[in-house]
Amino acid sequence: MAPLKRQFFFSFGVIGSVMPLMTVFLREQVGFEYLEIGFAMALMNVPMLCSPVILTLLADRSVDARRILAIAFACSAVVLAGMAISTVVWITLGLFLLHGLAFFAMLPLQDAHYFRLAEKERAAGSEVTDYPYVRVWGTVGFIVPSLLLFIPLANGASTQSILPCAVGFAILSLLNSFTLPPAPSANTKPNRLPTRLAFGALFSPSARWLCIGLFIAFLGSSTYYAFIGNFMSEVAGVPNNWIGIIINIGVTLEIGFTLLMPWVQRKIRLKGILVLGLGYMALRMFVMAWFPIPAVVIIAQLGHGLEILALYIGPIMFIDRLASAEFRSSIQGVFMMTVGGLSKIFGGVLSGLVVTWSSLTGALMFGGAMALAGALIVAFLFRQIPPRDETAGNPIPSP
Repeated sequence: MAPLKRQFFFSFGVIGSVMPLMTVFLREQVGFEYLEIGFAMALMNVPMLCSPVILTLLADRSVDARRILAIAFACSAVVLAGMAISTVVWITLGLFLLHGLAFFAMLPLQDAHYFRLAEKERAAGSEVTDYPYVRVWGTVGFIVPSLLLFIPLANGASTQSILPCAVGFAILSLLNSFTLPPAPSANTKPNRLPTRLAFGALFSPSARWLCIGLFIAFLGSSTYYAFIGNFMSEVAGVPNNWIGIIINIGVTLEIGFTLLMPWVQRKIRLKGILVLGLGYMALRMFVMAWFPIPAVVIIAQLGHGLEILALYIGPIMFIDRLASAEFRSSIQGVFMMTVGGLSKIFGGVLSGLVVTWSSLTGALMFGGAMALAGALIVAFLFRQIPPRDETAGNPIPSP
């Protein structure tokens, strides 16, 4: 699993380069208004409606996922380099669209590649590394860019420097994709479309309320990630060079949450982790909105790891429980399209409108309300999907 751990490290390094300061960069260097920032965030997520499904379908049709990853990271590096030199609004927005087209298909492919390799090792009688212990390397990769950029930003470098850093991590991800071990062949029944099977499993009665709850929670998450940098800079008074560091306080502690996840899961089960994490996400947005000072912003990051478990790790594990070998990649792509993609598009536009009509503080209140609604839906309407070893075969019958 070492090459896959490196892959998570480098790929999340791309995210860690751009996410903390991207909206600050768009406002300070490109001159975007808040509504334009919201549309840019939404536009970046539009490709999530197609590219994850198409590329994961190719992986389930036995196209080598490692080569798909290599092409996607190469495109991402080129597009990010283009953003660094673009000074025209419509070109920048177009590059956001292309960046999303290349990048957002990579994450479900990496997740599915892990689950295929784990199944292969399990079948061979080998000890399997739990998903959180592999995914945690993505967390580490997310942290590193803020550390690399801290001194340049403190010495007056512009926020545009996030883009060369992201290009570097994209190139490393491209190179590392050639070291990944091959996964077993996916599609044993080529006459059945993996994407259709994935849709049927994902929106079966067992998973329907999970998807609805997470969709609403992702609306809140999109609001937070679109404008947290601007909120820290313009409302809480945090200097730009400290924004990434403060965000990464929570991300650093996320490592501990991720490593403890298997133990916590045994205590409160996977559903309990989702409810706890979504509840914390709501609480921290409300608290920052009520008390917009640097000390509260820092304290609010301490439980960030719970939110990540609830949004990006726990759901992936639940979704894999629904899959068979025929559509193990496709179900991750369908989930990213229907739950992640649509919610982030709507969330980007809604958050931009809320900030324009209200304020950055009002956007956090809106995001907190969405997170709370998602937590309540998962808590009271979603029933546990049993692990694969507690069921006879696939828990959801194939359509």
